[in-house]
Amino acid sequence: MSNFSASSATIVAVAVFENGRCVQGQGMTFMFDAQMYLGPDSAPLLAALRFFNSKSRTFDEMGFYFVIARIAKMEHGAQIALSDGAADEMDYDLVGDIVKLIPVPIPVDGSFQPTFTPYVEICGTVDSVDNLTRTFCINAHQYVASLKPSDQPQSQKFQSLVPVECVIPGTPRWKKSLSRKKFIVQPRRYVSVSGSITGRMTKKVGDKQLTECFQVEVDNIMFLWCPIVTSSSTSPGVSTTPTPAQSKLKFTFSQNNKAVNKHAITDEEPNEDKSPSKCPQTC
Repeated sequence: MSNFSASSATIVAVAVFENGRCVQGQGMTFMFDAQMYLGPDSAPLLAALRFFNSKSRTFDEMGFYFVIARIAKMEHGAQIALSDGAADEMDYDLVGDIVKLIPVPIPVDGSFQPTFTPYVEICGTVDSVDNLTRTFCINAHQYVASLKPSDQPQSQKFQSLVPVECVIPGTPRWKKSLSRKKFIVQPRRYVSVSGSITGRMTKKVGDKQLTECFQVEVDNIMFLWCPIVTSSSTSPGVSTTPTPAQSKLKFTFSQNNKAVNKHAITDEEPNEDKSPSKCPQTC
């Protein structure tokens, strides 16, 4: 099974969104520059993330968001609607399509710090293994709109990959696995890996450092088999029995908790008390 037929790459992060801009010819689609924390000794990840604004939400010039996105490594010529306010193309590490975007409410004292490292889930085939360092590499293919080939003849072809070097940490959780003579991961195995991005590998091009690969500290591994689709003449039944209420839980989402939730911001109820400046509402 190849990476192109069965692979994926998803990121979950708290990110700082800036430079919201319209995608030409797509009035409800915006592009944002999103920074994600990689620790005190590393430059933050910079991603160009595309968002379809189906609910006509408004955005501040800068905001904090919890984001889930499908991602690929940045490639030259990616369609990211570069503008005067955006970064240089060579500064980006990732491009991606936002799956879910949730505003992070900021405390009145402004004490919130978005210092959470991004978490990724990668599905794909193991390309190589280093038994000495206990690392393995995956090149996961993930379609993203910014790397969609043009309909024009001789248009640029993109790889649309997320190359990762996965490191199994020497923690008590992995002690038994790492003590084996044979490394638990082997080439050509189809796996699902989740963990935190802890760094990047780069190469120098001119005066810039271009990202070549992302380093992931493994939190969990699942060994997968080729999917098998079976036919069935019957479909599973759906229970109509209501779920019993959790009587011991104090919080509910009813109208009685407006006082508790007064600082919450949802997709359905954007914060109307704050007048955003330069909000990219229409193109």
